[in-house]
Amino acid sequence: VPGGGARPAAEEAEEEETGGAEEAGEWEEEDGGGEPPPRRQKKKARKPSRSRVFPAAPKGRAKSGKRKSVSLAKGTKRGRYVLPPLSILRDPPPSSGLDEDHLQRMAEKIVEKLRTFRIGAEVVGYSRGPAVTLFELRLDDGVKVGQITAREDDLTLALAAHTLRVVAPLPGKGTVGVEVPNEKRDIVVLKELLPYARTLGAGAELPLFLGRDVMGEPVISDLAKMPHLLIAGATGSGKSVCLNTILLSLLTTRTPDEVGLILVDPKMVELQLYEAIPHLLTPIVTDMTKVPGVLEWAVDEMERRYRHLSLAKVRSLKEYNKLGERKLRERLGDWFDSGEKPTPRRFPAVVVVIDEFADLMVSASKDVELLIQRLAQKSRAVGIHVILATQRPSREVVTGIIKSNLPTRISFKVTSSINSRVVLDQVGAERLIGNGDMLFHPPGTSALVRAQGVYVSDGEIHEVVDWWRRQAKPKYVGEILNPPPRSAKKEDPSQVDPLYEEAVQVVIGEKRGAATLLQRAFKIGYTRASRLIELMEEDGIVGKYVGSKSREVLLTLEEWEARKKKRGA
Repeated sequence: VPGGGARPAAEEAEEEETGGAEEAGEWEEEDGGGEPPPRRQKKKARKPSRSRVFPAAPKGRAKSGKRKSVSLAKGTKRGRYVLPPLSILRDPPPSSGLDEDHLQRMAEKIVEKLRTFRIGAEVVGYSRGPAVTLFELRLDDGVKVGQITAREDDLTLALAAHTLRVVAPLPGKGTVGVEVPNEKRDIVVLKELLPYARTLGAGAELPLFLGRDVMGEPVISDLAKMPHLLIAGATGSGKSVCLNTILLSLLTTRTPDEVGLILVDPKMVELQLYEAIPHLLTPIVTDMTKVPGVLEWAVDEMERRYRHLSLAKVRSLKEYNKLGERKLRERLGDWFDSGEKPTPRRFPAVVVVIDEFADLMVSASKDVELLIQRLAQKSRAVGIHVILATQRPSREVVTGIIKSNLPTRISFKVTSSINSRVVLDQVGAERLIGNGDMLFHPPGTSALVRAQGVYVSDGEIHEVVDWWRRQAKPKYVGEILNPPPRSAKKEDPSQVDPLYEEAVQVVIGEKRGAATLLQRAFKIGYTRASRLIELMEEDGIVGKYVGSKSREVLLTLEEWEARKKKRGA
C-alpha cells in the first residue's frame, strides 16, 4: 500500500499519472494551464518520532520520458477518451486548525488519569488527523500494556470524549497510542488526494483514494494488489460513501478501455446514479436471483482469460496487454483467428461491486460462497476483482470462506465487538465515531490503519457520471444476464462429460439436484459440478434453478435405467 509523507508538487499535480497507462503510450499532450488543488494544512504539534504505516513515497518528479505535462483543468487525454478534470470536483474545505494548548491539556489529563491507577507513562508526541488525534505514550518500566487497554473507558470519561481507542502497542514502535476524537472534524475530499497519484499511487493499476490516516497522510491503495475487498459498517457509518469513493477513484483515473464495472444494487437507490456510464458491462443489477449467474459469467471469463494468457505465454494480464497484435499473432499462430470470438488485443480489468451482500447470502449462500471462492483464488492474475459491502456483518453473512478469500477489509463503525471480530478478526470497529471513520486492513500486513474516509457528494458523482455519458454509451455484454445455451445442438450428456451418468445416479439417489452435492461426491470444482446440473436440466432429470434450494429431481432410478437402455438401443 503506497503512502507516507510525500508532497504533491505543483508540477506533479499537473501530470495525473495513475498507473500503467503511461507505459502503454496512451498519454497525449494538451495545451492549457491548470492549478493543482490547495494542499491540506500540515497538522502536528510536537515533533515526535513518527512511524508510518506506509512506506515512504519516492521523492522528486517521476520520470515521464518525452511526454509533456497534461492539463488537469481541461481533462487528460487517454487513448480515445478524456479523463474528468479536477475542476469538476469539490475543493477542500478550510482546515479547522491545530489548538496546541488544547492538545497539551488533553495529554496532561491522560497522564494524570493513568497515575490515579498507578500506571506510569508520559506523552512523547501527538499528531492530529482529520477525525482523531493520536497521543503517543511511553510506559514506565514494569507497566504492562494490558493495564492501558483495561482503562479505555476510564480515559474516555476523563477526557469527556464520545469514544476512545487504545492501540497497544503502536506497530513498529515501543509506544502505546491513544486515539481521541477531535472536537471539530476535517472533511477529506477526493480532489485533494488525486494529485498524489503521481507519487503515492505511482504504479497502481487500479488506484483507490480512501482517505487520510491519523497522521494526516493520504491512504491510497491498489485494488489490483488487494485483489478483492470486503466493506462493512452499520447504517450511517460511511459504508455507502466509501463505495462511491471507490467508484469515483476508478472513474477519474481509468477509461472504459481500462476497467469495466458490474454493479449489483439490491436497494435500487445506492448505485443507480451510475446508470448508463460507458464503463458498465451490463445494466445495474437489482434482482439478486441473477447475481449467481453474474458470478458464473465472471468465473467463465476468468477461465477464458487464463486460456489466452497460456497461449500467449505470459503470466499476468498486464503482460498480455503490453504484447500488441503483432506479438499476439506470432505467439498464438493459427489459433489467433480460429475462435468463435475475435482474440482480444487487450483485456480491461473487471470490477464486480455487490452492495448489501447479506441479501444475496440469504437467497443463494452456498452457490455464491463457492463462486466467490473460485474467483478469489485465481482471478488476480487476469484482472477480475470483487468488492462486497454489507451493513450486517454477522457470521452468517461474512462466513469463514468469504473472510479467508477476502483478506483486504474496511470496517466502519459497527454495533458490537462481535461484529468487529467478524470483519477484522479483532475488536476496535465498535469504538469508531461514524461518518467515515474507518479501520483499513491493507493487503500483506496485520496492522490496521485508522483513517477518515473521503467524502464525495451526489453533485460530484453527477458531474463525473455526466462527463462520461457525454463521451460514450455503454456496450453491454449480453451474456452476463442472458447466458447463451451451452450447446447449439442436442448432445448425449455422457459424451459431454464422462462423469455424467455417475452424477445422475448420485442426484437421483439423494433426491436433490445441487452442485455442492456433486462437488463433495466427486471432488470436482464448482464450474464442472454446475455444468453437470445444467446438463441434467436439459436432459429432463432435474427442475429449473430456484435460488438457494436444491433442484427438484424429476426421475426415479427405474425411469433413469429405462432411459439409458433406450439410448443404448
